[in-house]
Amino acid sequence: MNTHHSIVVGGTKGLGRGLVQLWSESEGVISVIARRLPNHETSASKAEIRHFAADLTAPESLLPALDEIVKQSGPVTRLAFSQRNRGTGDTLEGELKVGVQATQQVIEHLVETDSFAPRAAIVVVSSVCGQFIAAEQPLGYHVTKAALDHLVRFYAVQLASKGIRVNGVAPNLILKDEGREFYRQNPELQSHYETVIPLGQMGTPRDVANAIDFLCSDRAGHITGQTLVVDGGLTVLLQHSLGVRPSFRTI
Repeated sequence: MNTHHSIVVGGTKGLGRGLVQLWSESEGVISVIARRLPNHETSASKAEIRHFAADLTAPESLLPALDEIVKQSGPVTRLAFSQRNRGTGDTLEGELKVGVQATQQVIEHLVETDSFAPRAAIVVVSSVCGQFIAAEQPLGYHVTKAALDHLVRFYAVQLASKGIRVNGVAPNLILKDEGREFYRQNPELQSHYETVIPLGQMGTPRDVANAIDFLCSDRAGHITGQTLVVDGGLTVLLQHSLGVRPSFRTI
């Protein structure tokens, strides 16, 4: 019997929702923290899924939610962060509060309250924009993703003596459920992406979830402080090679 107690921060949309769906295929408890309760249910779930609404920018909302989660379900074995700033106003400030500060507060509060199970694992979802520039994304997004990559390295060292591993995943060009209609209306854009990505297709939330699941498992028991890129090989190409990418397939 799977005895995992997993927390997914930002688990009602996109990559976080994909991870909840993957982990729901095994027994255990999944505590999902999001800005608001979801308007959907996870079907065919073997796990017990509990949702908690909390304002990630307000410790007075977030920290009591964490205490209630641990009170209900016990020590945390897996902790994943996949939240994104959805607010308005200063993009940089909002991204840093939701992305970096909330992640810091959750990790440190769970450590201070001795709420991690032995050999617990933490995975932070960042982006290849932590290293590269996406013209369509604002400054705050890039700065936050770069900070999250370094946060992973910092806590990997800080928490190693407690047996807690900390890693990250950096996706790129993921076809999320929320974006399917956009790409249906813009098939030439999806076709372009599938041409330049070496593996020939956009990633899916399940691809990212599988990477997170691996990093949280005993199979990755000696891996910590690393950020795994999940992008179909796109970022290993030089920019000028993107224009000749289709010819590679004849090799």
